[in-house]
Formats: sequence, C-alpha cells, structure tokens
Amino acid sequence: MSLDRLRVLHDRGPAAAHGVAGHPESPARLAAVLDALERDPDLAGLSLAAAAPVDPAVVGRVHTAAHIRAIEVAAARGGGWIDTDTYCTAGSARAALHAVGAAVTGMGQVLDGTAGAALALVRPPGHHATADRAMGFCLFNNAAIAVRSAQVESGVARVAIIDIDVHHGNGTQDIFYDDPAVLYCSLHQWPLYPGSGLAAETGGQGAPGATVNCPLDPGSGDAEWLAAFDAAVAPAVRQHRPELLVVSAGYDAHAADPLAGLRLSTGAYHAIALRVAALAGELCGGRSLWVLEGGYDLPALAASVDNTVRALAGLPALPAPPPAGPPPPR
Repeated sequence: MSLDRLRVLHDRGPAAAHGVAGHPESPARLAAVLDALERDPDLAGLSLAAAAPVDPAVVGRVHTAAHIRAIEVAAARGGGWIDTDTYCTAGSARAALHAVGAAVTGMGQVLDGTAGAALALVRPPGHHATADRAMGFCLFNNAAIAVRSAQVESGVARVAIIDIDVHHGNGTQDIFYDDPAVLYCSLHQWPLYPGSGLAAETGGQGAPGATVNCPLDPGSGDAEWLAAFDAAVAPAVRQHRPELLVVSAGYDAHAADPLAGLRLSTGAYHAIALRVAALAGELCGGRSLWVLEGGYDLPALAASVDNTVRALAGLPALPAPPPAGPPPPR
C-alpha cells in the first residue's frame, strides 16, 4: 500500500492534558510516537491529522450513560483516581472524546475508501474499558466504539478485532462476547493483568467461537508470538470472513517494556503488520484500522509504531539495534 493510502489520526493536543506525574501512561508516549514518524525520512508523505472529538452519544453506542456521566463529573471536579491504576484529570473527558474521535474518523475513512488503512494514535487507551467501567488506564473503549459505529452507520456485517497488546483486552471481549458478527482475537501474556483471556473463553451462547484467546507464557518471544498468530488467529479470521480488520495495537509485549514479560523485538511488529495487511488484502479489500493501546518504553514504542507504518506502506523494517554489549569495565 502506498503512503498516500494511509491516514494517521491523532489527539496530540487534548491528550497532553491527560497525565499524572510518574504514571507510565503519560503524554510522552504519544509525543515519542509522532516524533518518530515525523523524523523518518521514508515517511515524509504520510498524512498526519488531528482528530475532532465525538459527541458523547457516539460513546453511548458502547458505554452506559452512567459511565459516560461519571467521567464527565470526575473531570469537572478536577479529576482523581478511578482505581489504583486509572486516573482522570480535568482534561481527561475531552481527551477521551478526541481519542474516540480519531478511531471513529479513521474507521470512516477506511470504509468510504479515502484510505486503505488508518491508524488512530491516541491516549488514553481503551481495550480494558467495559461498557460500565473505566480500568487499566482506559476510560472509553476506542476500538469497540469504532467497530460499533461501523455497524450502526455503515451496516458492516462482520468485523474481526485482533488485539496484540500484552494485556488481555477484557473490555473489548466483554462488549462483543455475545455478538457473532464480531470476532475478537487476542495474543497476550498469561498470567498478567487483568486476569482474563484464558483459551477456554471462546464466546457467549449466541456467539460460540467468536472469541479466540492465545495466552502466552512469560518470556515468550517473536517465534512463539508469531506462531500463535499463524496457528490460531489467522485461521479464525479467514473463517469469519470480515469486511474489515481492526487492530488493538499495543506495543507492551516488547522486550524493553517495563510492565510485562514477553520478549518481542521491534521487528516483530513489522512482521505482524505484514500478516494483518495480507489478511486484509485477502479478505476485505485491504481495509484495516489500527488503534493505539499500550506500550510504555518510549524508544521501543516509537520504533515499533514506526515499523507498523512502514510495513503497511510496503517499506522494509527499521534496522535492528545492535545487541547490548558487556558493561564497561569499572
């Protein structure tokens, strides 16, 4: 796919107001990613655009009115802690609406043919947010709202979501667990927060087989991760025959990430993007939407997102960094 068929939507400005000192889910994450894309000379023609916020009614396609109101009230009061991991600031409600806006706008551009693929580079992330609860750094479920909007606004009959975050996307699974039109597949470390995502979780009574979980042991690396994708995720996606693919694009399975224990290289994200692009080309006219989730080592996050974009644009992966040498003599 050529660069002019890719679109990147972001919420850099509003997201800067959502941050707490010392928290790993910080404004520096998005700044690092966008800086890397802007500095990559091979991506000079890439379209980067700020996204507008959505109306809260769009968020209400997935989340309860009480949940939306709780975020609005918390922000109006100046913010605070929702749980031990998840915070809200005075600017968080606005940032969350812009994050959803980027995902929904990207989805629209893919569906109307403006773009072949779109990336919503946003924060706060979303895949832990359930219909009625913020958790795991997440306020609104950006990817789930984009999928539901595609169903409501464009009549999309079948969607496949591929979640590559190191943490299981319990919120996304829960939202679509009984919907046979939405296939949810997750590659994640087990055991790890939030404690869901067992292989036995395969869908509700009305949607057997519409959930595919691939829990991986701590220490698993590129070979195990890509093998799980090839053995379980790709066949399930082919069987589902989606009209579009959505990727919950977390980058915290990287070996450098401080919050988990998988050992992926930066190159693995180029490899997985090539696989997703091939599936999209085979099944749904190349249409894919990528929504940023986790990733907390800034250099690893930035390089891994850069590699994702490069793969989607048909460019080679970034050179692998040299292996770390022995420590200098003391």
